[in-house]
Amino acid sequence: MSPPVDHLKKITLELHTDTQMETFMFICGAASDGLCPFEYELLHKVAGDQLHLSVPQAKAARTFAHLYRPLRMALHMTTPPETLDLKITIKAVTDPAPREVVQAMAQATELNGCGGDCGCGCGGH
Repeated sequence: MSPPVDHLKKITLELHTDTQMETFMFICGAASDGLCPFEYELLHKVAGDQLHLSVPQAKAARTFAHLYRPLRMALHMTTPPETLDLKITIKAVTDPAPREVVQAMAQATELNGCGGDCGCGCGGH
């Protein structure tokens, strides 16, 4: 049995929108602020579990926090939709290499927010 999503596990997701399917990988809990709401939604789920999220544009930066820009890049989104409708399948939960954890922590610090003109106050602009 696959381990559950938890702190510092490498998570591989399959993200489905109305028009595409993309794979998205990240280290859970790598940000210095702790888990973001998106990570909390995934917490304790295992490979094969699915969930559906509908996130209004106004809440997207806060919901995805440091993962918002990488998520937008994975979905090839230049302009976020009014509502981001995602069907998510957890494909794998694994132990990352120590180097991957360090890289994820550095990336989360570097991003320092959503990276866009969201007006969320994240300071990442």
